[in-house]
Amino acid sequence: MLDKPRTFFAIHRFESKPFADSAGNLEVMAPMLQSGLLGPSDGVDFGWTEALSAELVAGAVQEHRAVYGLTPVVVYGAGAHTTQYWPAISQLNVVAIADKNPALWGGMLKGLPVIRPADIPQYAAHVLISSRAFESNIARELAASLPQVQLLKLYAGRLEQQLQAWADQLSARVLAFQPDLLVHTPTHVTENLPAAFFLMLKQQLPQLKIVTVWWDYDEENSTAGYLDYEREVLSYADLVIENSNASRLTRMHNNEHPYQQHVNPKRVIFHPTWFDPSLFYPIPLAYRDIDIAVFGSRVGERGDWIDLLAKEFGERFQHIGGVSGEQRNPLPIEQYAALLRRTKIVVNTQTYSFRQQCKGKVREAIQCGVLLMEQDNTETRHLLPDGCGVVYFRTPSELISQIRVYLSDQSSYEKNLQAAVNLFAGQSIVKNWTDTILRLLDSTDD
Repeated sequence: MLDKPRTFFAIHRFESKPFADSAGNLEVMAPMLQSGLLGPSDGVDFGWTEALSAELVAGAVQEHRAVYGLTPVVVYGAGAHTTQYWPAISQLNVVAIADKNPALWGGMLKGLPVIRPADIPQYAAHVLISSRAFESNIARELAASLPQVQLLKLYAGRLEQQLQAWADQLSARVLAFQPDLLVHTPTHVTENLPAAFFLMLKQQLPQLKIVTVWWDYDEENSTAGYLDYEREVLSYADLVIENSNASRLTRMHNNEHPYQQHVNPKRVIFHPTWFDPSLFYPIPLAYRDIDIAVFGSRVGERGDWIDLLAKEFGERFQHIGGVSGEQRNPLPIEQYAALLRRTKIVVNTQTYSFRQQCKGKVREAIQCGVLLMEQDNTETRHLLPDGCGVVYFRTPSELISQIRVYLSDQSSYEKNLQAAVNLFAGQSIVKNWTDTILRLLDSTDD
């Protein structure tokens, strides 16, 4: 095992979270430092802020309005980005909203029809792309499928400038610190530092080992950037942590579709991250005054489950927090962890039916000793089989009946609660996670 390596953390934040609340800090940096297995450490956190995003969107919209006036425009994207920045976007003459999700077609958003991308020319000759993370990918898709429409962008050119600024800042700090280990927590795939940057660091620092954590994936869309980014990471990373989806690694390791072009796929392991144990820990049942809660943004299919629980349980149910969308309510991490500890039952659902993940909220709830009711999926079961403090459901009626049982049967509730507490052994899981990383790095090829 690497002996007390000098460790540098490159923490790329999502725009909705400050460093203290970021996944890179809570799931990676803080637990690894608390393990006691690292030597001297340093780090840099970087990323967009909500204020910068809002400024860029508002400025870009005004530029487009000055050029196109009240020309009809279709907005591409019926998700959180559109609802969050609607006050600015609506300054254009928006006549419809397009989205690739068939479940949304025929519905309404902001009083406008949600349409198929193929139907855009029936409404307007101009399309505003409402996405920062995937703007360039969407632009390529639309240019190929609808060459007759004019594409309007919000972030074009600004991403490249910001990436260079981050790279300059990071390289200066890393080269000055001379680490043995660099731990990188990336964010949206199209906003990440390129492979050439990390290869330069390894050329300058021959002893350097690099660990990258993958938060997300997309096996369905070859143009969304995920697969390309994974291949880039494998060109320089000595170890990659996939923390949400175990089943795909078998296909990746065997170079099966869509991973035929992944080089060194055995460097990727499934190893769920755990959270800062000084914030996420259980408290006695007597202090839990929130009966049922869903934590997180009202996005995708989660909104339907929130409405169901609110209707069935009224004031006994609470929808708490959320970092994106029109109704977002981001909470400071201390407040979020405290609310989680006070909750008896947490309901967690998948955001979209076409993607299964063992989400961070699963591990946060287990660490806090909460009874977790999880929408059944293969990835969470890989980590938490039946009897480990989690109750799985498939249908609305099954969820409602299970909640009623556990709220009325104290002994069954406490049995499951104890299973959750037993699963998370406090510092030992955090230490074992770091120990695994250091041992695997010893076995990687130079």
